[in-house]
Amino acid sequence: MQIQKLPVIVLMLLSFSAAAEVKLTQADLLGTWRIDKESANSDGSNARSSNTTWTIKNDGTIEGLTHESDSHARVDNLRAVLNYSVEDGKLVKQAAPGRSKMEACEAIEKSGNQMVLKCQTVYFFMTKK
Repeated sequence: MQIQKLPVIVLMLLSFSAAAEVKLTQADLLGTWRIDKESANSDGSNARSSNTTWTIKNDGTIEGLTHESDSHARVDNLRAVLNYSVEDGKLVKQAAPGRSKMEACEAIEKSGNQMVLKCQTVYFFMTKK
């Protein structure tokens, strides 16, 4: 009976390590990131494309710039500056400009210049420029 439990325990440990977050440092984040798509799902299904860049600066700010391609949009460009920090390997950023509420975002995957960042309700699929 003890031998049969071992494979189950090993599989459980492997599944937890596969879903483990990637610990971020400020050096990992600095630079300009293009948001390729946003999705409510970790696999990127039902994603909406994005024309947004985040420039993460050493001074503790993120400058977000979105170019709207919809001809019926009220504005062509939207720029916002958010404060951020890196705590316990997570990006902690303002949830919205001008608000004090902060949200923690964790890197689910990071490989080279590609990263999947999970914030409160959305997954950002990003490429570093």
